[in-house]
Amino acid sequence: MNNWLIYPLTIADQQQHIEQSEHLLRMLQPGDPGTLYWSLAQPAGLVLGFSQKEHIINPDALIAGSMPIYHRRAGGTAVLVGPTLLSLDVVLPADHPLHLPDLVESYRWFGEAWVAALAQLGAQTRTVPPEEAHAQRTLRKQSATRDYEILMNRACYGSLSPYEVVSGQRKVVGFDMIRRRAGSLLQAGVLLQWDTQVLAQLLGHTQQEQTLLQTGLLERAVGLDTLLERVITSEEVIKAFERVLIPDERQRLMVESSSTTI
Repeated sequence: MNNWLIYPLTIADQQQHIEQSEHLLRMLQPGDPGTLYWSLAQPAGLVLGFSQKEHIINPDALIAGSMPIYHRRAGGTAVLVGPTLLSLDVVLPADHPLHLPDLVESYRWFGEAWVAALAQLGAQTRTVPPEEAHAQRTLRKQSATRDYEILMNRACYGSLSPYEVVSGQRKVVGFDMIRRRAGSLLQAGVLLQWDTQVLAQLLGHTQQEQTLLQTGLLERAVGLDTLLERVITSEEVIKAFERVLIPDERQRLMVESSSTTI
């Protein structure tokens, strides 16, 4: 139960990452070790949350561009995947001590591990208390802030969820989750860099919306490169997180020894 199965960084089409994650969750058995699956998407693409439909995308951008669109089974909203977003899937069988019955509290350890890992890189971050995330959601119901908050919520990094990782008020690591009877799949997306121009063009249906998204999302999220004033590699982040989660290297069961491209 203390061992972890680790897939090193895999670079592939995002659909293959989605299918691999679902495969790992589907194949879970009691007593299995927790699994870490690191990934980067190639080519870049837009991933929509489970409840989002493609009409959320600017039709002109969809017609003019060649960016692929993907759909994930987890909740949340749109995420731009590619070389600037490092993703981690953590797959836990139902009898794992980190698989908790409370859905919200299931994120707490995950957020705390990320805060500790980013501290090793020199980034001072914190987790978002549930009440803070709830307070932001209430702004979507208030007439003075509703339209702006709903617009920002088109993108995952435009809003906060419990125990996500922020610097000040700006998100650095976003979360989502899939739960099954066999266990759970927790997903994290780490912003290595944060450029809102493409995302604003994809999600803004008018010039005004695009301008609001481009500037507003810069206030809602931040890349590690900006926080630390240097380029942060995927390998640095991976090593830091694994040192926090699995300090005893004897507990690491490596699937492969080097990065792979599917």
